[in-house]
Amino acid sequence: MRTLSLERRTAFTLIELMVVISILGILMSMILGIQRYAQTKSNRSRAEAEIAAFSAAAEAYKADNGSFPRSTETDALSGINDSAPSDPGQDYKDSNLALYKMLTGDADLNGRPDSTEGIKGATPLYLTFKAAQLSWSGGASGSGTVLFARDPWGKAYPYGYSTKRNAALEKNGADDPTAGHNITFDVWCIADTPSRPAAWITNW
Repeated sequence: MRTLSLERRTAFTLIELMVVISILGILMSMILGIQRYAQTKSNRSRAEAEIAAFSAAAEAYKADNGSFPRSTETDALSGINDSAPSDPGQDYKDSNLALYKMLTGDADLNGRPDSTEGIKGATPLYLTFKAAQLSWSGGASGSGTVLFARDPWGKAYPYGYSTKRNAALEKNGADDPTAGHNITFDVWCIADTPSRPAAWITNW
C-alpha cells in the first residue's frame, strides 16, 4: 500500500498577499495624512508668529518715524481680495519688498542690514530675517539679491502688506473700509489656499 506524504505549506496565497498589501497601503496613507496635517499645522503656526513679528516691527517703526511703514507700493496693494489671484502677482512682491527694506534697512538687498555694514544714514533694524525666509534672485538661499520675504510653504507667494486704507484716509480725510481691513495696515499670508481668502492667516 502506497503512503501519501503531505508537504508542509510554506507559501502565501495570492489572496493573503493582496490583504497584506492593502493593509500596508492603508497604513501608509494614514501616515502621510498625519504628516501632511502636522506640516500644515507647523507652517500655520510659523506664519502666525511671523505676522505677529511684522506687526510688532511696524509698531516699533511707527514709534521712531511717526507713521507705519508706507510706500507707493504698499499704498497700491489692497488687503481686501474679493477675487483672490491664483498666483499673486508683482504687486504683492513689490509691496512685500518695500516693507522688507523699511523694516530691515537693507537698501542694497544683499540680505544684510545696512546698519550692520557701517553705512552712514542707514535705516535702523526693526526685524531680522534668516536667508531661508527670503526669496533670492539667484535661486539658492543667499544667492543674488533679495526679491521678497516668502511664506513658510516655500512657494512663490510673498506675505501681503497693504497700507491702502491708511493712505485713503490721509488723502481724503475720511475712512474708506473698502480699501482695507485695518485702518493702520494689513498683513497676511496666502498659505496654501490662494483662492480662499477666508482661510488666509491675517492680522485682522
